[in-house]
Amino acid sequence: MYLAVLVGCGSFYVAHGEWVSWVLFLAVLGLPWLSLLLSLPAVLRFRLSVQAPANVPVGTEAEAEVVGGSEFPLPPFRGKLRVTFCQTGKTQTYRLLQGLPTEVCGGLRVEIARGKVCDYLGLFSFPARREEPQLVRVQPKEIPVPELPSLDGYLAAAWRPKPGGGFAENHELRLFRPGDSQNQIHWKLTAKTGKLMLRQPMEPQRGLVLVTVDLRGQGEEINRIFGRLVWVGRYLLERQVVFEIRALTGSGIHSFSIHRETDLTRAVDDLLCHPLAQAGSVTDQPCPASWHYHIGGEPDAE
Repeated sequence: MYLAVLVGCGSFYVAHGEWVSWVLFLAVLGLPWLSLLLSLPAVLRFRLSVQAPANVPVGTEAEAEVVGGSEFPLPPFRGKLRVTFCQTGKTQTYRLLQGLPTEVCGGLRVEIARGKVCDYLGLFSFPARREEPQLVRVQPKEIPVPELPSLDGYLAAAWRPKPGGGFAENHELRLFRPGDSQNQIHWKLTAKTGKLMLRQPMEPQRGLVLVTVDLRGQGEEINRIFGRLVWVGRYLLERQVVFEIRALTGSGIHSFSIHRETDLTRAVDDLLCHPLAQAGSVTDQPCPASWHYHIGGEPDAE
């Protein structure tokens, strides 16, 4: 459009040769430089960033876009996005009509592959500053596990004094020792024996509850692994069981101690962004546990 206007003004000057046509031609000729001068503060302060959801349920449609920012009125800009799969390291160009690939659970690193910013007339372009990539986690949906080992075995036969005392269903009677709380003295038994007797609250010595997983596979296999991991984790938390997750990934074995729902969410989010393991199994390293369940990605037996 600018070239067409410039050629039109030049033709008008050649055809008429009057001073008005000459002034008009010079004004159009200097317009790009005026635009560049006015655009320079906005161009220097301009930056490109990625706007995308941080968490997306697996199989849900989601999109990402390039967003420009500046303290001055925004000049024209353009950019292309690249999506990298954290589990495999593969990359692909983002296409708006296709959206983000959310068919498989995992982490997606969305970054700006190329970015340009122009002056206000769009005649000059410059490389744009780019902010850090954004991480998108494609989160799993729960998949129930048909059969789990009984939790009765994770309570060991041994008992130990309950730290800090307090209420307990089981108690142990023993002689009072200096430093013990007087609130725990068993006065009736003390009166019968003539010795200060203490009622010590006891709690069960619980063994290790272990959930293991090998992050390996493709497509639905990965979805089943993460879906079962979330379901088993919530199953244990609903029964107030503290447990440990050990997972083999492409970057080694990672362990997570799970006490509450936020710990489980943090562990799953972290595992979504690790590369997949190529060989071996986390169960190759023996670990004594009172309760152990290994999560696989094989289909359920019909």
